[in-house]
Amino acid sequence: MKLSRPQRFKFSLLQMSLLTTLGVIPAAYAQAAEPTTDQPTEIERAAIEGSSGDIEKITVTARHKAETLLEVPMSVSAVSAAELADRDITYAEDLYRTLAGAAMPGNQLILRGLSGGNDAAPDTTSTFVDDVPFNYTNLTDIDRIEVLRGPQGTLYGSNAIGGTVRIITKQPQLTDFELFGSVQAGKEQHVDGTNTNYSLGVNLPLIDDKLALRVNYNRDAQQGQMVNMYTGNQADSHDSLIRSKLRWQATPALNIVAGYSHIEEKSRGTSTGDLATPGYYYDYSATENPDAAYGYDIDIFTVDCDPNVNRAACRGDANSSVPSRFQVWQRMDSWSKDKTDLYTLNVDHDNLLDIATLSYAGSYRQTKSDSLDDFAYLDFYNMMDDWIINDTKEKRQTHQLRLQNYDASSPWSWTIGAYYDKSTMPYLPHAQDEFFSGSDIDSALFLAFYGADGRQIGLDNWNDPTLMWNLTYYDAVSRELAFFADTSYLFDLGSYGNLEVNAGIRRFDLRDSTHYSQLGMWGNTDSETTGKESGNRYKFSVSWRPNSDLSVYGLYSEGYRPGGNNGPLPSLCNEDPNAVNRKDRYTSDQIKNYEVGVKSRLFGGKMDLAAAAYQIDWTDMKTSVYMETCGFSFTANGGQARSRGLELESTTWLTDDLKMLLNASYTNAEVTEDNATISAQKGDDMTMVPKYNGYLALDQGMDLFNRRANVRVDYSVYGSFKSHFNVRDEDISPAYGYVNLSGRMELNENLNLSLHVNNLFDREVTTYRRAMMRDESDTLSPLSVRYLEGRSFTIRLDYAFY
Repeated sequence: MKLSRPQRFKFSLLQMSLLTTLGVIPAAYAQAAEPTTDQPTEIERAAIEGSSGDIEKITVTARHKAETLLEVPMSVSAVSAAELADRDITYAEDLYRTLAGAAMPGNQLILRGLSGGNDAAPDTTSTFVDDVPFNYTNLTDIDRIEVLRGPQGTLYGSNAIGGTVRIITKQPQLTDFELFGSVQAGKEQHVDGTNTNYSLGVNLPLIDDKLALRVNYNRDAQQGQMVNMYTGNQADSHDSLIRSKLRWQATPALNIVAGYSHIEEKSRGTSTGDLATPGYYYDYSATENPDAAYGYDIDIFTVDCDPNVNRAACRGDANSSVPSRFQVWQRMDSWSKDKTDLYTLNVDHDNLLDIATLSYAGSYRQTKSDSLDDFAYLDFYNMMDDWIINDTKEKRQTHQLRLQNYDASSPWSWTIGAYYDKSTMPYLPHAQDEFFSGSDIDSALFLAFYGADGRQIGLDNWNDPTLMWNLTYYDAVSRELAFFADTSYLFDLGSYGNLEVNAGIRRFDLRDSTHYSQLGMWGNTDSETTGKESGNRYKFSVSWRPNSDLSVYGLYSEGYRPGGNNGPLPSLCNEDPNAVNRKDRYTSDQIKNYEVGVKSRLFGGKMDLAAAAYQIDWTDMKTSVYMETCGFSFTANGGQARSRGLELESTTWLTDDLKMLLNASYTNAEVTEDNATISAQKGDDMTMVPKYNGYLALDQGMDLFNRRANVRVDYSVYGSFKSHFNVRDEDISPAYGYVNLSGRMELNENLNLSLHVNNLFDREVTTYRRAMMRDESDTLSPLSVRYLEGRSFTIRLDYAFY
């Protein structure tokens, strides 16, 4: 991470982001102040940095303008780069579970109970990086994270029904040279291999006060928990990021930043374990017969095994050196490779004719994704290799233009803007290809198992004996055009403080089209679907601030996710019970959020407290529907739901050098009508969402060997939840809690050393469980499970040179 100036660095580690009203710890902008000669307390140092308990100095841009957290009439959490480094958080996903009202069954953030189905990745929260919609959460060289809870449909548009994450990266500095970065290595108990993460960055002023370049690089390598006992391979992942920004201060009022980012993400193996105890498996014998198809007679039979052992042991491939829970058995190791080239342009003009400020954020990106999915257990009961290769390319451009009032001191403020987003998928003749080996024995087995000649299908259609099915996309286009306006007026009530009235509207127009064909074993169809939608989403809030230490607000806000077109329905899915609910097109869903909240600064700045209560009504709930008999999914509108909850977050200085953070929430999300599409009944609790979660942290600052240091201990607790509406016992993840411990010390004005121990007591924590099939007698399919990392040790060195 980039550290602040050496003479201020020793004061910033513990309090760059102190005393939030909502959030783990908020980021703040430094205020001009002269350092004192006396050794200040932590609170005094925080005040020097402009990030003390004085809630009036905590600055965010949740409404696209600089405001204090107290002034923003919504639930907002903000976390600084210094806080992230103290906790060794390099990806935002590691932060989310500690936020009030947040759920993380997989690698996606779910806020306020808005999951909406049986999928752990519902896409109900959007992410913006420097005002560009971009779902990438690497936290290298960032300034802060802001998490906005509740629907953000007016200012942030679609896919923000649960909330919006804003990642603000550090900008090129026009006058100061900087060389910065970090190096870390870690080890998880019970898992082979070492995890590494390192970054290097430089800030180069090219023309004083005019032109500067900032470049940073990050490389992350992680060893996975799961080991495929059939292939002997351990899961792993390798991610890399190069981000560069060129800043031109064209005039005192005009600032232009052009950026380029190159991201690569590679993974092998699975992060999901398998707790199934099958009791048997399928096998076959092949007897040579020159008169038989492909020269073999096939006899398919079952082999019994101990019903109490896992799949790997059942197959005779268990290994005592690998913990049983980390043993998986697959004929092939899945893998994925994703590459993105992102070009961005941000233009800010602070004064247009003394009337308005102008902000433009544009982007163009090209994304290529390749992956392999092992389909052997679905199609052939693991008797032979069967795999799908996915090949996806996408081009996307986004443009957002905003005008806002120039006079920041005026009681009337306003924002108007336009947004355009277009995604295009080009001609993809091999969007999905399904293969098998094509050998004589496997071809004979294919014929015996399905009564179809897989090899001949491949030869007839593609002159490839191994290719059994193909999905081709001729084109797929989605476009969103929106216009939005937001305005507020601040009434001076004299001795009763201030009253702000705020209203917003967004008008959106959606157009999409999809043209695809499928050919081969699972179907032969050609389909072209188009659709369009338009509508308005509204926001209204009232905020009363009787003094600088208290704010009470009420908020009504709306959100939506755009509709679209489903892909093909393979013929093998025709008999699936859920197939009757599939439609070529699904429509947008709609969210209505009713919220009241309070933000307060207490005890002379020693405590910040924020609380919110909300009710969310959800109609035409958009959900992913899995067809378990064939392994494919489609999207549907799944009825109505409601979520109610309470959120509390606070930061308290117990002494001058000891602070306590407490975040807690209660969420009651349930379906409000029967819904056959997702096997839900009225009154069912929403999936993926615990009733409660909490986070408690104590952070002690101290002087150690005449150097600043801190020690932090935190405890996270998470309620139980289910992963499926038609619930089985295997779908319920039990409640859990775990402890982390970390320490950080300034070695000199340029170096910081920290040690982090996560899951200190090595609790075996299940973060997600799901039985793939609803039939409890089906033991051939996986019982999917994900685990929190066990006890892990990480050592980290941060450096900054000027």
